[in-house]
Amino acid sequence: MALDYPSYSDRAIFVDLLAEGAAVGEPAEQKELDAWILDREIPFTTAIDAPGAGPRILKDFSPIESSFLVELGSMRIVEHALEPTTLYPTLDEL
Repeated sequence: MALDYPSYSDRAIFVDLLAEGAAVGEPAEQKELDAWILDREIPFTTAIDAPGAGPRILKDFSPIESSFLVELGSMRIVEHALEPTTLYPTLDEL
């Protein structure tokens, strides 16, 4: 989905969350986030867990790659999918 960012940027805000760092189950650090952004040329918002918060992304969202479609007015999760492209029809309706 993120690869199609330019065509959807007027309707949605894309945010990538980097959950794990170098060690499985351990939160990512800023240096890992920076390397991830550069490697993938991510053109939108990214985030990691706040220092000292523990692995909240893994705990609160998902231990595997997931996509959430959030309606911005209510901040309600409209849909959740493992494969981001399955969210395109709903995103097109927003």
